[in-house]
Amino acid sequence: MKRAGSTTSSSIPAITRRRFCLCTPRSGARAEADLRAGLVRGERRHIVAGYGAQGLCAACQPRGTTIDTQERRPATIIDVAREAGVSFKTVSRVLNGEPNVREPTRVRVMDAVRLLGYRANPFARSLRAAQSRLIAVFFSDPSRNYTSEIQIGVLQRCNAEGFNAIFEQAAGGLDSLVSLRGQPNLAGVILVPPLTEDAALVRHLVQAGIPFVRLAPLETAGEAGHVSMDDEGAAGEMVDYLVALGHRRIGFIAGPEDHPQSRLREAGFLKGLARHGIDPVPELICRGNFHFETGLQISETLLALPAPPTAIFASNDDMAAGVLSAAYRKGIRVPEDLSVAGFDDTPLASVVAPSLTTIYQPIRELAGKAADMLFGGVERGPDRSIVLAHRLVVRETTAPPKA
Repeated sequence: MKRAGSTTSSSIPAITRRRFCLCTPRSGARAEADLRAGLVRGERRHIVAGYGAQGLCAACQPRGTTIDTQERRPATIIDVAREAGVSFKTVSRVLNGEPNVREPTRVRVMDAVRLLGYRANPFARSLRAAQSRLIAVFFSDPSRNYTSEIQIGVLQRCNAEGFNAIFEQAAGGLDSLVSLRGQPNLAGVILVPPLTEDAALVRHLVQAGIPFVRLAPLETAGEAGHVSMDDEGAAGEMVDYLVALGHRRIGFIAGPEDHPQSRLREAGFLKGLARHGIDPVPELICRGNFHFETGLQISETLLALPAPPTAIFASNDDMAAGVLSAAYRKGIRVPEDLSVAGFDDTPLASVVAPSLTTIYQPIRELAGKAADMLFGGVERGPDRSIVLAHRLVVRETTAPPKA
């Protein structure tokens, strides 16, 4: 249909000549017309044809495109800012790992990055042609808080050294590796658990001659450098602490079985019990997936037992937060009626109420050290290993059991 006073090109549908931005909500007949034309709000198809950038909102003007191609453009930093409700400068500060960004804001921005599938262009900044200036990080860990800390650690070191970083979320690492083949500026790859144990991915990196560093691998011998902490020993220390408080019936929520750090922490828990002459109770040992929801569901089951545990040790902070939520719903006081402990000491541990007793894992430092190994060129071999210290952080969720 032609609009009065306008001339419609035969190559562009009439609807693409209208002055409006799809970021603006439309209702009624107009909304129905949009749907018939294939315009779906939220898919970032913006209208420019015939009017330049007129009629578009400020956020859309830089990236407006005609809809006759019906192609989605890649998400931009402006899209991320709009989704997170912050300025694009704030998004830039978060992605660059800069300080002075409030934790809720950082979490909101990283959620928007994942939701929109935003990927920074590694060539947006000028790179030195004769030097490798790009580091790739492969991850598939389900814990949002852990992954965010890894990203911050890598970005902080890359910014300091003039490198760029790209992050690939990959269930199967080989698919992501294909996109990096032939990159002339690739300094190397960081593998984040559980991809550290992906034998096919490791073998492919070795065969391709691509330098790589593994974070917290289960097996430390091999072809690459690695950075880790003593997960097994740290879990045992948490058991020592809980037993010293007087707890003997301790529930444990393990992480995924294929995750190397999860397996080490479970082994440390069992060795800790054995060290104090406590037999493990199968009904008190459950497996989650490092998500808040599994911590909530499993702890509800544990707390409904005829003889519930007096303490629950979750193998990451996300699941421990789920335990706190389950206790609150059941009217169980923490730590008066139940002690709760986590692992990682992500920012979540200090913002939940009551604040969480946990094991501090230097996640940012681990990621930063891995990047440092790539900056200078990784010398492969078993001597290229770094082990960082952990510590027990006692806060408000643990106390002696009730008499």
